[in-house]
Amino acid sequence: MPSRSYLSMCVSALGLSVLAAGQSLPVVDLFTSVHRGQVTGNATHGFYSFNNMPYAEPPVGPLRFRVPIPKITINRTVDDGTATPKICPQANAGWFGISIPFAIEQVTGSPPPPFPGPPPPDPRQNEDCLYVDVKSPRAVFESNRKNLPVLVWIHGGGFAGGSKNEVNPAGLIAQGLRDGKSGFVYVGINYRLGLFGFPPKGPADWDVATNAGLYDQRLALLWVQANIHKFGGDASKVTVIGESAGGSSIALQLTSFWGIDGSVPFKRAIIQSPAQRPATDATVYAAVHSQFLATAGVSSMNAARSLSYTALQNANLAIAGGSSFGHFTWGPNVDGFFIPDHLVRSLAQKRVDRNVEVLVTYTANESLIFTDPRVQDNTAFKAYFQGLLPSIPASKINTLATTVYPEDFSGAQPYTTQTQRLQLAIAESIVLCNAFATDIAYLNATRAGKFSVFPAIHANDVAFTFYNGEPVDGFGTPINGAIARQMQQWFSDYATVGTASGSSATIFPIYTNQAKILNITDTGNTVVQPDPASNPRCRFWIEGLYA
Repeated sequence: MPSRSYLSMCVSALGLSVLAAGQSLPVVDLFTSVHRGQVTGNATHGFYSFNNMPYAEPPVGPLRFRVPIPKITINRTVDDGTATPKICPQANAGWFGISIPFAIEQVTGSPPPPFPGPPPPDPRQNEDCLYVDVKSPRAVFESNRKNLPVLVWIHGGGFAGGSKNEVNPAGLIAQGLRDGKSGFVYVGINYRLGLFGFPPKGPADWDVATNAGLYDQRLALLWVQANIHKFGGDASKVTVIGESAGGSSIALQLTSFWGIDGSVPFKRAIIQSPAQRPATDATVYAAVHSQFLATAGVSSMNAARSLSYTALQNANLAIAGGSSFGHFTWGPNVDGFFIPDHLVRSLAQKRVDRNVEVLVTYTANESLIFTDPRVQDNTAFKAYFQGLLPSIPASKINTLATTVYPEDFSGAQPYTTQTQRLQLAIAESIVLCNAFATDIAYLNATRAGKFSVFPAIHANDVAFTFYNGEPVDGFGTPINGAIARQMQQWFSDYATVGTASGSSATIFPIYTNQAKILNITDTGNTVVQPDPASNPRCRFWIEGLYA
């Protein structure tokens, strides 16, 4: 009779989950690495966490600035996932020192405390950061299930910050398991950020992947396709969810290669506040290339590969820190490959994978944290957008200031002050018109919503999506637990059964040519039409800006 160890080896070779002899915690063999889960919660709503699993070779040394390579190095030591997680190198914009205190004052009605300045370096930061976390309901391993839906979280952070560890999915996972439901397998991913994820490219830099961070996301999603069955998930039932940069990342995945590369590796998408700086083309990134070489003191990107991590991170921080108001310098850019054209143009031309079901939402007050309160006249208004859109000719900026958002505070426009004018223009240019373009791309067949729960600022809805009993959000405003649990039910139903009969996600209306959206408020939810983003101003951002 074969030995127990021999049987375990055979089962592992088939890629199945096994319980190590004499242990109650499951072990998953990924061939290149082996991982033991850690238990969280009770048998009804609990899950096993498999943390810090590599999906790519470390993007260091010669692999810097390149398309990621799938993990091939083998390490057979069982990893229990309890080590300090690694996050990708972070960078913040200096204008946060103005915008965050302003936003706090607007939300609370009181003068903000002194801005603490940039946070100290996070010791978790490491170039070797391409890892995923997987959370599987306990019943998966206790009943050997292999067919649960999968929910993949793509974090935001302006493509310069954030990580898979910035949210706690326990509350969302528990919601998916309520009332006897089977739930879903949750996945969180890291992807390269800032200089490391979106390196600038010169004419001779044929091997620089200037959208490396998006390639990281795609490789992580392909890792899910290849491996999620080992954690009880079904690769044909993957939903991706992301907010801000995470939301626009999903839109960019949907438009990637204009469909030439085949179908995206997911079935459904929940796109929250798809924030994307407009008009980031080769011209813009050519200037960033020159800025980086001068800052780093090198003559080429190939030479930069030999710099120390500290030298590169210092350049990353310096360039992000000095960004014009409203953006982080680094980020997705039209490269002719992964991003063949500007996001909104690709969406408007319907160059997307239309086999995907899409739910799109945004918040009622998207622009507050991107607003420069010093903008108090037309000259400053134009200067703000010239800084945000350096490749756009002055004539277009003038059209923006005189025709699209005229300096008219009589009540004829949706604003009556300079600050409100700027906020509307920022919200529409960075988020709302991207959401509207996504609805257009899917022939108005998307489901759509607007998060209007006070204060409804950018990213406020993330605290509700990942609610786990916290009394307040990051701005110190109370979280309505009933609304949060309701949202979690919608999203978990969408991830598990889509908008099939009986799914609570059907509360989100089909967009249709009437531009219907669900307005989520403190006092209830109503379907409104037309969507505030369905307007001539967004037509300018989608069509007129690039004409």
